[in-house]
Amino acid sequence: MSRTVSIRSILLTAILFLMIFPLVVITFITYQKQNDLFQNQASQFVQQSVAQTKSTLDTNLNEIDRLTWSLLYQQSLEFIAAPLDTTYQLNEANRKFKEKVYSDLFSGKLNHIRTISFVTPDSYVLSTDSSLSHYDQLDRKNYSYIVKQFNEEPLKMHWLNNSQAIYQSKAGFNTPVHASVTAARRIVDSNTAELRGYLFIQLNDLFLDEYLRGVRIGSTGSLQITDHFGEVIYSQQSDLFNNPKIISAIQELPPFGSGTITVDGKWLLSYDTSAVSNWKLTAVVPLNEVLGPNQQILKVLLIMAGLGAVVSFVVALLFTAVLSKPVIGLAKVMSVASIDNLNVREQMSSIREISILQRNFNRLMDRTQQLLIENENAQKQKGDAQLKTLQMQIQPHFLYNTLDTIYWMSKKHGAEPISKLVTALGKFFRFTLNSSLERVTLEREVEHVENYLRILAFRYRDKLDYRITMEPELNRVWTMPLILQPIVENAIEHGIARLKTGGHISLDIYRSGQEVLIDIANDGHDTDLSRMKQLLEDEKQSEHVGLRNVHQRIQLSFGEAFGIRLIDRVNDRTLVRLCIPISREWK
Repeated sequence: MSRTVSIRSILLTAILFLMIFPLVVITFITYQKQNDLFQNQASQFVQQSVAQTKSTLDTNLNEIDRLTWSLLYQQSLEFIAAPLDTTYQLNEANRKFKEKVYSDLFSGKLNHIRTISFVTPDSYVLSTDSSLSHYDQLDRKNYSYIVKQFNEEPLKMHWLNNSQAIYQSKAGFNTPVHASVTAARRIVDSNTAELRGYLFIQLNDLFLDEYLRGVRIGSTGSLQITDHFGEVIYSQQSDLFNNPKIISAIQELPPFGSGTITVDGKWLLSYDTSAVSNWKLTAVVPLNEVLGPNQQILKVLLIMAGLGAVVSFVVALLFTAVLSKPVIGLAKVMSVASIDNLNVREQMSSIREISILQRNFNRLMDRTQQLLIENENAQKQKGDAQLKTLQMQIQPHFLYNTLDTIYWMSKKHGAEPISKLVTALGKFFRFTLNSSLERVTLEREVEHVENYLRILAFRYRDKLDYRITMEPELNRVWTMPLILQPIVENAIEHGIARLKTGGHISLDIYRSGQEVLIDIANDGHDTDLSRMKQLLEDEKQSEHVGLRNVHQRIQLSFGEAFGIRLIDRVNDRTLVRLCIPISREWK
């Protein structure tokens, strides 16, 4: 025997669950929503900071680009206007080149520039640094790479990291200002499109540091810039970019675009790509810094949840004590009632809720007694119906046996027309006696009409001729039984039967879109077509009941769009057209 549990324990457990569980769920959802909100806000803030930094950086890069435009539109560059065959000519050209770039072009950017060089197609080098003025000093590999980039994008200024510079610092070379990045441009005569040379502006580390050292990503976040090869161009001093997981996450970033991701659930990483230089700006900030305020909210929520749980427990104890006592009393009264003692009734209590239960209990007793009486009557009616069913089954069985006997006697005496008539009559009665079926295939319905026409053709002998055509694909379409035979019967009774010479009736069944159209035509006596159409809707008329019955049954089953669609006189023939939907699955 299983152990029973008191209703007080069940109520207390259920009430505590219903009160505390939503409290816990609400606390968790609130914290989670706040956490997501803070993280989204932090992501947006970091992304905006990176985007603003990228915009500032692009502005500075574009400024360097803009300062070189005058070299593109000068018809002649005076520093290479004369031949450079002698040392004097080369020195003079170098002096003019320095004056041009220092005084005219980059006078406001001199503290950012380490070296500016100009390499002619004839392999002459002009440089602001006299120690780096020979073609043999060029890093040929880097120079070839840059020239290849110029060929691919000739009008664009290209930005290169220090390892790709055409002049590399030698061992022992020391200066307070270090090389940083190089801006390179292809100089072409704007009138003749003749290549004049390549301009290389080697910038120092102040160029980037002056604009980026003041950028703050939170209080402990950091910023880094890498080129499209992944080489670091600039990085704020931070241990974050020494973390292997952060390094791996940066390496897996897409080459272009922007976005924000979470690394190992500990760091928020945001990136953006410069359209000017293809450099990628990456900012990293610890999540505990971002979500710090959310921890305070969690503490407040936990305190509120704890207080709510205590209050819920006290309320549950009081509520179960008040509710369980009258319920237990009602349970004792209900245990007295049984199937043999349905006359027991409970007195109404003064407590409204309990009185409702008691009233329902009394109604249950009354309803149970009523159902017992109704069940006895139903069993009696069921027996009567079964008896009537057996009696009805005897009559068709006797009819089929009689028709079968006539069929074999006609076969025995060679009366072939009689045997065909009996066969058609048997099939006709079988279909008609089973017309209570909700559905039949169009093939069976047509077969039934054909049996009916065979019987009538035997009756009228040479006065009735018929033809039935149907598209084979419509054989399995579902329809209702006995929708064709009443119309055919109407056509023969009101049309062909009145002719002395007889007539012809035809059934043409074909598809039109998602509908099946059935045309029943006869060349019998003229009929008042307008009256036939009027009688379809007038149930008080006794004429053409078959037509109206068929029309109404089709509309009830398939909708008002279907039924008898046309009654007309075409080519001296009366035409009735039925319309049903194509349905191979009966609902």
